Amino acid sequence: MLRSFKMTVLFIIIAAAVAGCGENKSSAGAETKQEPVRKAIMEINGRLLYEDDFYDFAGTVLKEMGGENMDNPEVKDKLLKDFTEHNMLLSEARRRGISINDERINRILDSFHTEEGAQDLKVYSGSYDTDHTKLAKLMQERLLVESLLNGVVNSQIVITEKELKDRYNTDEAKQKPETKAHILHIFTTKEETAEKAMNELRKGLSFNEVAERYSEGPEKKQGGDLGFISDGDFPEIFAEAFKLPAGKYSGIVKSDYGYHIFFVKKILRPKKINYEDVKSKIYLELYSQQQEDKTREFIDELYKNADIKYLDDVDLGGYAGGRGGGK
Repeated sequence: MLRSFKMTVLFIIIAAAVAGCGENKSSAGAETKQEPVRKAIMEINGRLLYEDDFYDFAGTVLKEMGGENMDNPEVKDKLLKDFTEHNMLLSEARRRGISINDERINRILDSFHTEEGAQDLKVYSGSYDTDHTKLAKLMQERLLVESLLNGVVNSQIVITEKELKDRYNTDEAKQKPETKAHILHIFTTKEETAEKAMNELRKGLSFNEVAERYSEGPEKKQGGDLGFISDGDFPEIFAEAFKLPAGKYSGIVKSDYGYHIFFVKKILRPKKINYEDVKSKIYLELYSQQQEDKTREFIDELYKNADIKYLDDVDLGGYAGGRGGGK
């Protein structure tokens, strides 16, 4: 969860900030326009959260969501769950006194003013038009949550040498490495054609030339060259090719499809998967797994201690792509 959170945070906050731009600009010139009444949907640890807060949080998903999913209760429940957990984490981060330096936020925002940064905004959000005030707020929230999880979760992760070797012995060491071979192939549905091809090979003609002349397979134009293939990737009859030493061709091999002649140019024998070669890969897998598990445990513990009151329903159909201003 934490790793995927870090990878998607920029996209989420940019898209959410862009989502609210249109309404803010259009209302700027309407001096007498009355501010809409905000609908409170829940309260977490004494802090009221409003429907427009939810729209800001889920704006990226809602913006991309098809109309049929707006009425899907499972989709809404998942979004509300994510929104609730995000705000529980945010509440805990503030309770612990975690803060994000404004200078850090400003540096990130300033980067969007460069040519490359402006293009990033366009790629991530589909627009150069971004509410930087909202962007800064959303970015700060997510960095607070990230900082909390980094401190709480990462400090608990311990990967022992025994765990690494156990995973290696359970998964990696038992994997059967693939043998690969560079194979040329002549295929024909007629036995007499296969015999003619074999006679030409015995006379010393190159396999490529004979394949172009007699083969009926799709690789005929390439002189029968299939390139490097793995054992098991092709029909069972190709197992005969993997029995050959490099530089040799087979006899005529009959199958349910017709008649085959194989030539092996080169064989790549697999090496045993050594522990040291995959240790770093296994470490990252175990680290990510523990990160996800401990993050879930931490959030579940927050649920137990949180004071959550659900005050009103959320109307996904009320999101219009630019809604969520009003803060």
